Amino acid sequence: MVDFEYDLQRYRRKMDEGFKNLSFSPDMEAEYVAQYFKRNIVKQRLALCISTTLVLLLTPFDLEVLSGGPETFYLVTRFMALLPILIIAFAFTYNPMAQKHFQTMAFTMVLAIGLTSNIFVAYANSMGQPMPSEILILIIFIGFLLAGMRFRQSLACAVVLFLSYFLLALFYMPMHFQIMHDIIFIFSSCLIGGATAFTLEYQTRLGFLQKGALRSAAKIDPLTHLLNRGAINQQLDLIMDLAYREQKFVTLVLLDVDYFKNYNDSYGHIKGDNCLIKVAKELSKGCRRSLDFAGRYGGEEFILAWYDTKPEEMIDLSEQIANNIRKLNIPHDKSKVSNLISLSGGMVSGIPSATINSQVLIQHADDLLYASKNQGRNKIISFTFPQEEIAEKKVLAS
Repeated sequence: MVDFEYDLQRYRRKMDEGFKNLSFSPDMEAEYVAQYFKRNIVKQRLALCISTTLVLLLTPFDLEVLSGGPETFYLVTRFMALLPILIIAFAFTYNPMAQKHFQTMAFTMVLAIGLTSNIFVAYANSMGQPMPSEILILIIFIGFLLAGMRFRQSLACAVVLFLSYFLLALFYMPMHFQIMHDIIFIFSSCLIGGATAFTLEYQTRLGFLQKGALRSAAKIDPLTHLLNRGAINQQLDLIMDLAYREQKFVTLVLLDVDYFKNYNDSYGHIKGDNCLIKVAKELSKGCRRSLDFAGRYGGEEFILAWYDTKPEEMIDLSEQIANNIRKLNIPHDKSKVSNLISLSGGMVSGIPSATINSQVLIQHADDLLYASKNQGRNKIISFTFPQEEIAEKKVLAS
């Protein structure tokens, strides 16, 4: 199957493969990250508001504990470094260009607030003024659940904060029961917060894949697994636009299974469905490049389109289609043109222009398909748009 059709199944394949490492392929990861930040921007703003409120509310109590100590350093750190960063980050959440860097900023902010809090706690305890460490637990949970960071960044931030507190306690705080109690609680908060953050991100990624799979399923014909009518129009418009810019030929063929109603009436609908599935599989093999595609146009009608295929190649393409279908060797005793399943078709080729668009190609192919049926079926009639159309396009472009 060609890249476009194969790509439609990538969300389902990823669900089947699993993602315990919480990562996707680069292109899918970029899509997930963009969607993640778009849907979590309110949560990020809430985290910034909570962080700012915590800094302001705790300042009077911290200054009381640190009386006679480094009040100047504390005030400079809080009001000339952390608060401006929080305000700038909040403003950045309204800037689409800055949002893609918000995770780095969130990591820096949480780390800065946590490290400075650890330093103040260590200093106060070293001066014999016990200072509560619960603020670090709050900061860790903000980092895991609200700051907009994904699991790996949140975990790295929490580990750095815990290790910094542990080392400060080891070298600068008098070891007693309360300090050991705090270390155990902070470590437990890392474990609980980490497990929660992992589960939340896993569920978020699973939801992303499920929605992607649903969107993709809407583009796939459930029986043949080829593109359906809507996806055909979308992909054809895409390659027509590209061919218009690049001045490349687009070749398109509409195909119809000969006397398929007779086949259904004779062999039954289950065998009729199996016949269409086999025909679809063979037709999709004719797509050679990433922009080529095959689709089910409706009922027993199929469509194939090739990008940058020269008109002189149409005979080879027609023969290839006929040979592939003949090799299926599907009996059709009720056909009036062959004892095997056969196809009739109309094939057109041209360079898109002001007068040659996707609807014009399909209409010409459809006219040729009916001409093929009127001329005895089991054949593909071809047509190339004249060069005057191409010349007209060049004049209009100039």
